[in-house]
Formats: sequence, structure tokens, C-alpha cells
Amino acid sequence: MYSSTLGEGGLEAKGSDRRRYTRLSTSGGSYDVSFQLHDRLVTGARLVNISAGGCGLEIQMVDAWDLDSGGVLENLCILHPDLPCVPLQGLVVRLLGKVAGKTSGYVLAGVEFSLITPFVQELIQGHVEAHCNQEP
Repeated sequence: MYSSTLGEGGLEAKGSDRRRYTRLSTSGGSYDVSFQLHDRLVTGARLVNISAGGCGLEIQMVDAWDLDSGGVLENLCILHPDLPCVPLQGLVVRLLGKVAGKTSGYVLAGVEFSLITPFVQELIQGHVEAHCNQEP
């Protein structure tokens, strides 16, 4: 099931939070994601939303113990048949659910794409808009 919330100008708005790009919720979708964090490959993260500007990831605590806001995710690959399979770089701009002593469960990371080409950004935006337009 895909969902989005569009506000003024076609941008998603949640309270006073205005986004530059339309965001697509990927709950229940067939999106796999992998990335490199420091010196290790993380493959167990789940994509929860995506836009041309970034994505939201659900990361198991076992993989997020050394992840902090400002951290860089290298070789970030979103694997979906309708999206380009290219390694991206992402900057963690939000991190929710990481608290001292928490050793199980997951954290939510808001990731802003960096070093993304305009072409790849347009492909992602087209994918998001196509799926948002399919909603009833």
C-alpha cells in the first residue's frame, strides 16, 4: 500500500514541516535497501519512505549502534525494479528511537541524499509521482 499526503503546491506537509519533494510511503512495498556504515555493510534495513531528496529507513538496533545524526551512509542502494540501481550517499539528518541502553528493536533514520545526480533524482521523483497518482 502506498500513501502520501500532499499539501499546498504538491508538497507533503505535516504540521509545519514542509518538504521540497513529494514523499511516498513504502509500507508493504517491495523495496530492499543496503548501505555501508563505517566499515561494514548493512542489509537488514527497511525503506519506509522515499522522495527525490531522501528517504526514511527503519534500522535494527544491532546495525545502528554506531549511527548518529550527521552520520554518512555510503553506497546506499535502493533495490526496486522501477528505480535506478546506483550507489548513493546519504546524510542522516534525523534519528528517532535511539536511546542509551536500548539494545533491541529499531531506530528510524531520516536520510538526505547527497552526491545524487539530477538524472537519478528525476527518476526517483517520477517513480514517487507515478505511485502517488495511483492512489484512489
